[in-house]
Amino acid sequence: MIHRLLPFALVIVLISCNSKDQGFDANDGLSFFSTDSIKKNVAVLSSDSFMGRKPFTPGETKTINFLQEQFKAIGVEPGNGNSYLQEVPMVNIKATAASSMSVTAPKGNFSLKAFDDYVIWTDKTDPEISLDNNELVFAGYGVVAPEQNWNDYEGLDVKGKVVMVMVNDPGFWAGDTTLFKGKTMTYYGRWTYKFEEAARQGAKGCLIIHNTAAASYPFSVQQNNFNTSRLQLDNRGKDSKNCDVIG
Repeated sequence: MIHRLLPFALVIVLISCNSKDQGFDANDGLSFFSTDSIKKNVAVLSSDSFMGRKPFTPGETKTINFLQEQFKAIGVEPGNGNSYLQEVPMVNIKATAASSMSVTAPKGNFSLKAFDDYVIWTDKTDPEISLDNNELVFAGYGVVAPEQNWNDYEGLDVKGKVVMVMVNDPGFWAGDTTLFKGKTMTYYGRWTYKFEEAARQGAKGCLIIHNTAAASYPFSVQQNNFNTSRLQLDNRGKDSKNCDVIG
């Protein structure tokens, strides 16, 4: 299910450091803050009745109403015309994966079972997305890092194809602290980067080979998100690239 544009609270607190120039004391307003008041508000916002404050749920409505009431109570003026809120375009995407995936390979064909063997989803709002005899290309770590003189996509044609990459950085497996950051994962090692880079390269899909040690969490973490909804900024009509399928 896809939710279209709905208002979402964006709270901005501005604190001026030029108290002398602005003609007021920098401590003005601090009387509203105390350990007790912070605990009280956190207790309210984290209570079960706010349902996790998730967008597109009644919990979101309760949250933004509560915040507005608190702002009004302490005399904070609206920062967006006459409103405390700023509209943020978001979508709630729930992709239901096929129960199995058939793979054709030179050494024989085989099938993979959803949830047990793979977790797959999409960031696109298309009603249906499929992989139909799309070529699979192994692209190492899926990293393009000029400052490291590293380019896994060099010489590869992945346009319209599905790339398969390894999790984490080259330095993790090499055990070389001078290569990227060794065992310490950089942004290049994160799945978000790998999906972004695959899309920039024109790939239709990007699949990451999971390894518990390299990812620093078990595959069950991915399985917990199987066929669940994901909140995304709505990029329809914008020049932003996304792979059709990621996982």
